[in-house]
Amino acid sequence: MKRWKFIGLISLMLVSLTGIIWVQIIWINNAVRVRNDLFNRSVFNSLQSTARKIESSRQLVFYRQMMVADSLLQSQADEMQTVPFAGQGNAPVQGYGGLSGVGESFSFRLTDDGKNVQVLGDYQQYFISDSNEKEFPETSIGSKDAGPLNINNDRFRSWLLQKSSDLRQMGDKMISELYEWELNSPADRDEILSVLYSELANSGISIPFEFAIVEGNRIIDGVYETVTPAELLSSSYTVNLFNDRLIRRNTRLSIVFPERKNYILSSMSLLLGGSLLFSMIILLTFALSIFFIIRQKRISEIKSDFINNMTHEFKTPIATISLAADTISNPKIINDESRVKHFIGMIKKENARMNKQVENILQISSLDRKEMEFSFSNVDMHSVIERSIETIEIQVEGRNGNIFFYPGADDPVVYGDREHLTNLVHNLLDNANKYSVSEPEITLSTHNKNGSFVLSVSDKGIGMTKTVQSKIFDRFYRQSGGNIHNVKGFGLGLSYVKAIIDAHNGDIKVFSESGKGTTFEVYIPQNEDLL
Repeated sequence: MKRWKFIGLISLMLVSLTGIIWVQIIWINNAVRVRNDLFNRSVFNSLQSTARKIESSRQLVFYRQMMVADSLLQSQADEMQTVPFAGQGNAPVQGYGGLSGVGESFSFRLTDDGKNVQVLGDYQQYFISDSNEKEFPETSIGSKDAGPLNINNDRFRSWLLQKSSDLRQMGDKMISELYEWELNSPADRDEILSVLYSELANSGISIPFEFAIVEGNRIIDGVYETVTPAELLSSSYTVNLFNDRLIRRNTRLSIVFPERKNYILSSMSLLLGGSLLFSMIILLTFALSIFFIIRQKRISEIKSDFINNMTHEFKTPIATISLAADTISNPKIINDESRVKHFIGMIKKENARMNKQVENILQISSLDRKEMEFSFSNVDMHSVIERSIETIEIQVEGRNGNIFFYPGADDPVVYGDREHLTNLVHNLLDNANKYSVSEPEITLSTHNKNGSFVLSVSDKGIGMTKTVQSKIFDRFYRQSGGNIHNVKGFGLGLSYVKAIIDAHNGDIKVFSESGKGTTFEVYIPQNEDLL
């Protein structure tokens, strides 16, 4: 895939993913806002209902007290049922009547002859008037023979004035007491708490809340522990109490829900969880798509590098074999036995070289399929190392290099496969030789550590960066990639080394700095129970 196509595909996928996530965020925000509005509406409806019930309860108490006051006034007025006064000609007349309020009638019955006298008049005008006597017209008297009735008895007048004053004082006292009760009697906290619980439950709200009764800018009562007074005073969930009062009208109920956000989010848990789950699936799918695309691109590049390197690796020996065969077929050479043997040896050498490369490829393929066979036995690693040094020493000396071996392990025996361990050491030596710019200097040393045999292979070559170190055990990876052939190989040597070490339950560590050389430390367990 061309680079611009790859970048274009990634860009389109990224834009699509960003758009989907953005739509999800907008949708979730709208859903949260709607659920928050619904919660607020339910709370305000509950507060309004609570305020109405509290006001109704207070009004009922107030009306009961008013009825008690009216009953007391009535009992005082009933004492005035029998009053003495003088009729026409100063004849004694006994009267009785009932008085329960302004505008009521007051009747008298003349006891001597049974005639009735009915007086209709205003309560205050009759009893509180400055006039000391009142004349009733003849038409208001039950008997036509009787004359005008004059109420002019001093005793009756003083009695009326006294009773009128007593009633006025009692009324003033009751009004004052009701005023004090209205002014100083706070709302019942327990009653408000009970009504709030009930109304919020009816609205489907069951989370903890804290409330306060606020008058002006101060809290006069309430139930709150986790929230501050400032939060209650500034709460948006508030409702006025006792709107019908003439006194203390600036009283309100304020409520706070400490777990409101968690409640709203938990009520949307299915929606949010589903949205988050599918968003994560989309993100994971996107990431995997990018990963596989990059991996496929890398495999394609590795394949191209492998084909180029393999062509180069086989082209040289094939050309050498072809040249040797042509030379042998020359009539001047074919009769020269020594020269024929020389060219035959060259052909065998190049053939062995190609065969070795093919075996390396087949070994990696076998490792991938987990079909590689191992023959475990006790192996003396010092003898394996010495044998591997012998196979590569000629190449190193041909570059004016040196190999130094310091066998420091007291116990060099491990339980492993001799052939594969020999290839392991050979590949490490070959890698050190190839990546040394000139005159290779390779040092090998051994020691025992924590039940393992440790082999250290160091060189003073080109070294590696941290990025390269993380990739050197990947198949077909070569630091000099592409079609650069200053370093020969397929990029399979270290991959094979790592596979062999893993098969022996061992470990390998790399210490390197660019331009300062590289050290490989191989750890192979010596206890066969660890395999």
